[in-house]
Formats: sequence, structure tokens, C-alpha cells
Amino acid sequence: MKRILWSAISVLAFGAAAFWAVGQMEQSQTQQLPSLMPTGALLSIEARDFSSLLKDWNNSAEKRAWVDGDDYQEFSRSRLLERLSQAQDEFSAAAGIRTDDSLLNAMAGKQSCLAIYDIGNLEFLYVTRMSQHDAENTPLWQLRAKFEQRSEGAAQFYVRQDPQSGRVAAFAAANGWMILGTREDLVAGVLDRLQSATGRSLADEAWYADSVKQATGAPGDLRMVLNLGKLVPSPYFRSYWVQRNIAEMKQYASAVSDLYRSSESYLEERVLLRKPEAAAPPSGDVGALASLAPADAEFYSAQLISDPETVLSALRDALLEVKPAAVELSWSAPSPQPETQAGSATMLEERIDQAPVVVRQADPFESLRTLLRSAQPAQMLQVGSAIAPGKSGFVRIQMGMVVVAGQPWDAPAVQRAVSSALQPGLTAGQMGLGWIERSGKSGEYSALDGRVPLYLAVRGDRLYFTNTKDLLEQMLGLEQATPAAEQGEVTFTAVFRHSKGEQQSFQALFSRLDRAGNTPGSQAEGQTPPFFSGNLDSLNRMFRDVDRETVSERDEGAKVLETVSYDWSQ
Repeated sequence: MKRILWSAISVLAFGAAAFWAVGQMEQSQTQQLPSLMPTGALLSIEARDFSSLLKDWNNSAEKRAWVDGDDYQEFSRSRLLERLSQAQDEFSAAAGIRTDDSLLNAMAGKQSCLAIYDIGNLEFLYVTRMSQHDAENTPLWQLRAKFEQRSEGAAQFYVRQDPQSGRVAAFAAANGWMILGTREDLVAGVLDRLQSATGRSLADEAWYADSVKQATGAPGDLRMVLNLGKLVPSPYFRSYWVQRNIAEMKQYASAVSDLYRSSESYLEERVLLRKPEAAAPPSGDVGALASLAPADAEFYSAQLISDPETVLSALRDALLEVKPAAVELSWSAPSPQPETQAGSATMLEERIDQAPVVVRQADPFESLRTLLRSAQPAQMLQVGSAIAPGKSGFVRIQMGMVVVAGQPWDAPAVQRAVSSALQPGLTAGQMGLGWIERSGKSGEYSALDGRVPLYLAVRGDRLYFTNTKDLLEQMLGLEQATPAAEQGEVTFTAVFRHSKGEQQSFQALFSRLDRAGNTPGSQAEGQTPPFFSGNLDSLNRMFRDVDRETVSERDEGAKVLETVSYDWSQ
């Protein structure tokens, strides 16, 4: 069954790329494709058979759903696509031919590699396995008479420059390879390596060799290798990196990711290498904690904790912040502010010889923060599910957390700290902040006596929070039924179930979230679609055949091993 290649194939579809180990060359030498690429690349994307991957993507239902969805329409108006389109137009002008999907399909060979040498100027080199006959039938080869002919040893290549933008298009066909690049020296470098085994290449660079050496298996259908030491400091990377976790990425020197495809699942194996000066990560295993997540939970994640502020932030976002935060959207730059406030003629009664009185606002979460710091939390589990609307018509989100500390929790102290944190947002007095002791099938627990649904239980060094009693009793029951797990190496694990039942709940939730702040049918032509019911829901529909995604991480200090599995519905 043909499936989408997720984000990796999207990168390939914009430029062209792919790789693996090269087979026999005409000189009967066996080489790896990165050994043909010149040094200096920031990342490379390699594939065993790029033409097959591209064909699968073009024929997939996922591509059709994405192109027809609101998410793609929003992306088509983004600054990122604008820059990519500008570079594409400049390269088209340099090559004298439209660099569109038809040219990409014609240039897609078997083993292939795309290397990016400058992400700001989008300088790339693309090499693909292609017979001389097929290369001579490509539209680019047919226009070689309009190019300047150059020589590199006994090989010939062709160069053309757009005088307006300065963009260069260079290509060659030699020894069963089709070569395309945005710099003359890059194409010449490949030809030089095809004729001689001497000279350093991408495969010889320390960051690349170290990453590939640590890879957990043979190269996958797709392999991406990144020089994070040079990528992360780039302003372009910081601007367009979707995850927005630059501070976390700074600790890594390089990374390699392999994607393996089958009809049942996609498996991605990642290795991230830390810089020698990076701080030592926390140690432990979250396998036993992850076993407390119910089998029908739509989402859960278990992780090691080094900063108590991480726990507090998760508690506030999931359970304790009872009022939605107001977000002001602005699509224009703010007005410049004067460096000094000169005042006005109406301020005659205001004194200028005394500093203004600043009223300090007490932080209601300070007592809870202090409690968490003293408890030294080491692990955290988060569980969530969207409950389909019943007679009320509302979609409820069921959330739960378990925090494992370095010492037993003090239940009364936790109750007082939580009540203190909730008080400013609920009442001017103490109504609804008391705790009622209850008993269930799995033992004793506490519940707030007001309208806020919050349940709490302490079991030694484990602290449970949920917003439904059913979830709390279910998790407490799992603690009693699950035997103690042996210490392993899993430092992070997460599961997201995306079955059709959950999709329907999310669709209903998305619609109500957007309807709360927008009038139905008010969106004008060309305006941004509703974020939840438009943008996110189109991605939800695009991946409708994904049943589950699983992430597992093993942090070994010098390197981090991650396994990501995408399981498809049958």
C-alpha cells in the first residue's frame, strides 16, 4: 500500500533528492554516494530509489487531501513558500526552463542525494543514478546548447547564469549519474570525484562520519544527516524550524534519521549526537510510569524531569488554569516607541521627584512552585483523551498527570498549595477550594468541593492529578495491577492514537473552538482559514489512515536514540 512520506518527502519534493549505497559504477568500483559530494554541506537527504518515492507521493491519497486542504492553502501564503518560490523562479530563469513538477519527475532517478550548502541562498547539489540514455532525454539536456560548456578533466558539464538574480544552474551527465547544482564548483567537484578517488568528500567530514557511524542499522528508504552545529545558529533555521525548540537543539552537534517503509507502518530511527560540552542529562527509566496510562488513552507521554518548572507548567496548562488565555493577533509590525516619555501639558499635578508606586502582584503559584522544588520531581506522565459529545453537545478533554518525586509526597501540603494557586481565579473567599476525601475501588483519593473538576491522590512518591474521577480510578487500578518493571533505558516515550473514533471527536472539538470566536461563514476569500476547524482539521483528514504514532527515546549521554513508528490502518 502506497503511503505519504511525511515531512521528509516534502523536502525532497521541493528540491530533488535521494540516496543509499551506490551499486556498480562503469569503472566497476563500489562507492557510497556521499563520497561523490564535495565538503561543506549543512545537510543531506539520501534515498535508495527516489523515482519510486516520488511516484508513490504523487499517487497518494494523502497528497490529494493535503493539496485540497486549508493547511496547504495557508502554507501557500506563507513567507517560507514565498522565499522558496522566489528561488525556484530564479533557478528557472538561470536554467531557461520551468523547474516544476514535470522537470522534477524527469530528473528523478534511482539512488539519489540532495545536499544543501547554504540554506539562506538555497544552494544545493543533486546527484541521481540515471543511464546516459535517460539523462539525454531529460528537458534540461535538450537545452544544453543554451548553456556554456565547461570541462573538468575528461568530463564535460554545462553552466548558465541569470544576469538579473545572479543565480547559477549547472548540470552534467557522466558515468551513469545525472548531476544538478546551483554552483559551478559543486558540479565540477562531483565530476572530479567520479574520475579520481582522491580528495575529501562529504563522507570524510567528521560530523557526517560520526553520525553515520552511530546509526542503528542499514540506511533506510530515506536517510537525512544534519550538521546541527552549523544549522542551529543560522537565523534562517531559527525562523523556519517548526518545533521552535532552538534552546534544546543547541546541545547537539549532528544527527542522522533513517525512514523505513512498509505497507503496515513507517519506522523512523534517529540518532542525535551531543556536543562534548553539553550538560549531562538526567538518568532513569520511565517504563513503569508509562504502564499507568490506560490502554484506550488517545495520548500519553512519560519523561524524565530535571527542572520542577516543567512540572508546574504542565499542571497549569492541563489542569489548573481554569480560564482561557486571551491572545491578541497582530499582522503588522508594532509602532516604534520613543526612548523617553516626555509627558504632556495635562500632567501638571504629577510629581517628577518621586518614583511611581509599583504594585507588586503576588504569584498564586509560588507555594506550589516551592513544594515542587523541595519534592525534587524525577518523572512525569501526562494522559489525555477527547470524549465524544453526548446529549450536552460538548466535547470534553479528559486529562491526567502522575509526578514521581525523590521522596514521599505530603498530601495535605499538596492540597494547600493547589488551593492557593486556584484561589485568585475562582473566588474572593475560600468557596470551592476545600477538599473532600473519597473512596473508590482503588483506594482513597481527594476531590475539590466546588465546580472545578480536580481529583488528587498520593501513593508514596507518586502524585496523581486528573479532571475526572473515572480516569483517576483507572490509573490507580493500573498501579495495583502492574508489576514493578525492571530498570531499562527508556528515557522518554509517547503514544498518539489517531483512529477514526478519535478523529470524529477532534473534528467536533475543532469546530466548537473556532465557532466560539468567529461568526460562521464570515471568512472572506483569501483570508486565513480557521486555525482549528480549517488548518488543523485538514491535517487531521490528510492523515486519516494513520492509526497510531509511537515515540521512544533512549538517552545514553553522548547520544540520544529515538524510534518513531507510524502505524497505518488496515
